[in-house]
Amino acid sequence: MFKYILITVLSVCLVTQAQANKEGNAFKAVDKFFLAISEVNHKDMKSLVTKKFVLLEHGEVWSIKDLIKVVNENDYVRDNYFSIINMKDHGSIVTVNYWNKATFSNDNYNESVIWLESVIVEKKKGKWRLSQMHSTRLPPGKVPKDVVFTKQEK
Repeated sequence: MFKYILITVLSVCLVTQAQANKEGNAFKAVDKFFLAISEVNHKDMKSLVTKKFVLLEHGEVWSIKDLIKVVNENDYVRDNYFSIINMKDHGSIVTVNYWNKATFSNDNYNESVIWLESVIVEKKKGKWRLSQMHSTRLPPGKVPKDVVFTKQEK
């Protein structure tokens, strides 16, 4: 009897761990995408999305080409911070809801912008890619007090 209980507990633990790893790997695609934006790396941005990628950006519908048009070389350093609300595994698709904060700074300027975002990440040919993102920019000072951001590692 104990043997069967132990096997069941171990099986549940392994399935839970596998799901957490899958979700974590899916979010790595999101993380890499924002790193590519920070580095103004258009090639990596394109490689991290599906061919039919769509971004719903603050009331507008954008393609990856539209996003690339606004991600240009500048004299600002962009640092990214995330706070994951939740993730859900749907097989070859993972949905992620999260807070996103970017700080833009140089010697004379420092500003933080915060978005509430959701993303659909699909596994295509063994690689996680963003297929859809929804992004709502928050007005300054409107971030819920209980959100804790983690700085993106570069």
